Amino acid sequence: MGPKIQLFLIYFLFLSLNCNGDSQSPFYFFTPFEPASVNGIVLRESGREYPSGSTFVLGNVTSNTEGESILFKIVNQGNSVVGIGNGTITGSNASEFVLVGPNLTTVLEPGDYKEFEIKFSPNNTTGVKTAILNISSDDPIVGNYSIKLSGTSVAAAAPRIEVKISSTSLSDNSSGSQQNFSTRENTTSTSKTVTIKNTGNLSLYLNNPIDVQGSDNVYFAVAQPFKTTLAPKQSTTFTVNFSPNNTITKNAKLQIYSNDPNIPIFRILLAGTGTPTPVPKIEITYTNNSSMTENVTIPGSHSFSFGSIFPNSSSTSKTFTIKNVGDTGTTLNISNASISDNTNFTVSSISSVNLTKTNATDPAATFTVIFNPNTIGNKATVLTITSANGSSGNSSNHTIDLSGVGGKRDILLSWTSSKEKGVHQTGGGYSLCYKKGSSFNSSTDTGVSCINIPYVSGPFAPNSAIATMDSSGIFYFRIKAYSVINSTANFSAAFTVTVTSAGP
Repeated sequence: MGPKIQLFLIYFLFLSLNCNGDSQSPFYFFTPFEPASVNGIVLRESGREYPSGSTFVLGNVTSNTEGESILFKIVNQGNSVVGIGNGTITGSNASEFVLVGPNLTTVLEPGDYKEFEIKFSPNNTTGVKTAILNISSDDPIVGNYSIKLSGTSVAAAAPRIEVKISSTSLSDNSSGSQQNFSTRENTTSTSKTVTIKNTGNLSLYLNNPIDVQGSDNVYFAVAQPFKTTLAPKQSTTFTVNFSPNNTITKNAKLQIYSNDPNIPIFRILLAGTGTPTPVPKIEITYTNNSSMTENVTIPGSHSFSFGSIFPNSSSTSKTFTIKNVGDTGTTLNISNASISDNTNFTVSSISSVNLTKTNATDPAATFTVIFNPNTIGNKATVLTITSANGSSGNSSNHTIDLSGVGGKRDILLSWTSSKEKGVHQTGGGYSLCYKKGSSFNSSTDTGVSCINIPYVSGPFAPNSAIATMDSSGIFYFRIKAYSVINSTANFSAAFTVTVTSAGP
């Protein structure tokens, strides 16, 4: 190859000096620049060269604003004519870098250049943004030109609200940040403390009182923060609680008003559920006549029969059990157990009228009823158990129908007919006398009862009779015949009958 001829571009600086005050004799000085350091096309900005593949940093620009335009020159520092195409910007943040100016497509003679501008206009996100400026060319040395563009989007000076509960940061109007409350109905929950912090670089003002919106807002209460102006990095707190009147879930939205330009109203979703109030519940049981346990608190009729009891004696006592089968921590208040017939039935005192449930075991109390008829015949009464709060916290009355019979025992006695004719005629008959516990000699003895069995008709006077006993024991019987002409006949020898129980 032949010798190369290097073309130097000489720039002349013309200085005119008038040494003698004669303007007709100027001197001219020629000052050349240094030769270009890059051979081929190159990007220049403020006298500095940026070869293809290098990086240009556009600096910091406030997010959501437009940075200043920066003037660039694409210079042909080679020895041949170069054609260039229009510039394009690519990359993940390409939309935030703007190419300003005329179409770059042109032909550059050696030493020629083309000017254009680039602006960095970041969106509302902060951080370092990058893109690639691409300029196509047929430069035999460089080829297509590219340069990495970099800029940093910085937050504008502004207040910024941060809301936390404990160490958990909340998001505005987010279901994931919903605050849930639970407490017993007709009580107030434990308060939740909410912290507001200013993470910005201007003062944060809480413009209006914090409030709760929604149809259920009345069930949530806010204690306002002490401070309403927060310098950068300062914080304040407020509390919110829940007071339900039933067990239906309540929903509302708490709103914090501030001068944060991004979140002027910070919203917290609230939900609360009232749990049922613990209540006592009464259960009354007894063993019925079928030897089964019967629950009086189950709807329906309930009864018990004491059977037949001799007058002026007492039945075996019947036990009834009362329990508090309600919630733990409740006290069942039993008013009393009463009967409508105090003559033939007796009810005892209840062993405990206040049954407090402290654990899973149901506390119990008992009372008894005794049947003690004073006469023969059917007896009935209604047993009523009253509680001030036995029906899930409300008053309750439960009844049991009690019955019994003032009983007797009928004894059929018969004997051999007398041979005396007068006994079997008008004015004749038999006298059947008896005494409990011992024999006797005369019908007039103490404790002796007699039954007169007179002749009625037919050939003989009746020789049998029914004696009704109203108590148990050993009864001594003697019988004698009488007639009109013989009223003082002697008693037969005594015989005994043992009575153990009353009949139906």
